[in-house]
Amino acid sequence: MKKANIIIKNNAPFSLDFDDYYFNSSDGLSESKFIYTNAFDFENKQTIVAELGFGIGLNFFLTLKRFLKEKKHNQRLFYLSFENFYIEKDKLREIYKKLGFYEEFKEVLEQFLNFYPPCKDGVYRFYFQDCFLDLVFGDAKENLQNLDFKANIWYLDGFSPSKNQDMFDDNIINDVAKNSKINAKILTFSSASVLKKALINNNFQVQKIKGFRKREMIQAIFNGLEFEDKFAYFNTPSLKKEIQKIAIIGAGIAGASMAYELSLRNVQVDVFEKENSLGKGASGNINGILSSLILKPDVLLGEFSQYAFLEASRFYRQILNLIPQGVYEFAHNELMQERFDSQKDNVLFEIINNQAFLKDGFCIKPQELVKTLLQKSKARVFFEYEFKDYSYKNEKFFLNFNNQKILKDYDVLIYAQGADVKNFLEYKYMKLSSVRGQCTHLKPFLKNPHALSSKGYICPINEELNLQLIGASYDRLNQDTTLLKNDDLQNIENVKEFLHDENLEIMGGKVGFRSYSSDRFAIAGQAYDENFYMQNYKALLWHKNKNQVMPNDFIPLYFSIAHGSRAFASAIVCARVMSSLIFDEPRIKKEFLHALHPARFLIRKLKKGLI
Repeated sequence: MKKANIIIKNNAPFSLDFDDYYFNSSDGLSESKFIYTNAFDFENKQTIVAELGFGIGLNFFLTLKRFLKEKKHNQRLFYLSFENFYIEKDKLREIYKKLGFYEEFKEVLEQFLNFYPPCKDGVYRFYFQDCFLDLVFGDAKENLQNLDFKANIWYLDGFSPSKNQDMFDDNIINDVAKNSKINAKILTFSSASVLKKALINNNFQVQKIKGFRKREMIQAIFNGLEFEDKFAYFNTPSLKKEIQKIAIIGAGIAGASMAYELSLRNVQVDVFEKENSLGKGASGNINGILSSLILKPDVLLGEFSQYAFLEASRFYRQILNLIPQGVYEFAHNELMQERFDSQKDNVLFEIINNQAFLKDGFCIKPQELVKTLLQKSKARVFFEYEFKDYSYKNEKFFLNFNNQKILKDYDVLIYAQGADVKNFLEYKYMKLSSVRGQCTHLKPFLKNPHALSSKGYICPINEELNLQLIGASYDRLNQDTTLLKNDDLQNIENVKEFLHDENLEIMGGKVGFRSYSSDRFAIAGQAYDENFYMQNYKALLWHKNKNQVMPNDFIPLYFSIAHGSRAFASAIVCARVMSSLIFDEPRIKKEFLHALHPARFLIRKLKKGLI
């Protein structure tokens, strides 16, 4: 991503990159309102606005303020804005002050700046009241092709076509069309013939109307267009029904983050936990670390780990007001050192020799975090409800529990269990493993302000409990729930590089079981019809580069599972994935969606002709 060269010229922001003004120098607010933010009606339930060129964010803040003023009960706004020229947050604040806009937008602007992301390509979510901003950093064309959403309204912002023709050509408008609902409305200051021609070529009905202090400008309506999709098997059909009640199985971080995200959609959420309280499973450690894998660039698992880490960090700051203390990662072998060396220019990692400092990292208290998310969600939590199975009749789920009554009339069911989720899945090619992990609780021995992670990890002292956690063992074969002395000793051995002559005193520990998939990605998405996939995609070995049929409608059963040891990062992103699929909202990048999709294991076999 590039950094913007921006100055104030004639009392307006001026781009040295494009030799053009961001907006009208004499009355920028009125111009934006006339062309964009007051030129449409909000949908009754959910409006998706997409914008090419976030700039200084003026269109967004005006749209947000209008939405907050006019919104009715159960209305939501999603706003996606694409930007490839980064403006530092202090510079943004300075621009608003110089333009005289700061006081008018101070509240929402400062909320935005508090969680402003680094200069790194990505899709960054901001939470406002019933409004979600996805700020998309990076090349617009690439991101338009790699995101999946259907906008109601488009702001074709940016600079004039003569200065920035790439943003108005036929290729970009084709990508705009792919991400538009039927009857989506195009709003733009421009009346350029190149834009009009591109819109007509992509089946937009174009009209010219009076412009803002100019003769005319374009508006357009999308009439629809057919598009090929060679990855249709990773698509999720929209639910064609009203969603009122959702059941979540599991009250760990996957279930709690899901409950919170769904609560923002005004639905009833019930969470079912087999234990008699929170914190009995893998989410129940006294401390944990929020960090990221450091793999070589362009390794998808590493890219997703970074994205999930940063978005989880931003989420905990926005929603729970937590403050990151930072985490130190250490390269403890040659392979890891090569990875560290390859990431020296990554803004997420401050790397010196074999040390990487992740300033957005946390030492978290899992039990408190899960409890707070569930409280904020206002979900009903049912303890000692051990899930047995379900039936699905008349588009409703009926849930069976051991030693409890049947509960019914759920529109959606979500599996968010830990390691025992494999007992409820019957997919032949979805291989899950249950990995035993034992943490060790020590009498405080090291005053480290940051979490330290190498072969093992050391959390800062838990002052409330007067304990210090180290960990964690990793055992695929052992399913013993009791604490093992050898695991404690191995945990101590794994952190010996941080030790001197400390006299370590073991005070206890905790055993948990983590669920992993065979490719180490979490599994997030809707259940699929295995027979349909086997029948309709059986020729993928020969036809994988051809247009594919859409999957059939299937029961609204969803998974947020197999998060492994990094659930406090991946569960946050997967909660967004689930909400986007259930409510037909803007989704994360397709490369990540495909990597998380429950059918990916089967699709790989079919592509290789192994079935």
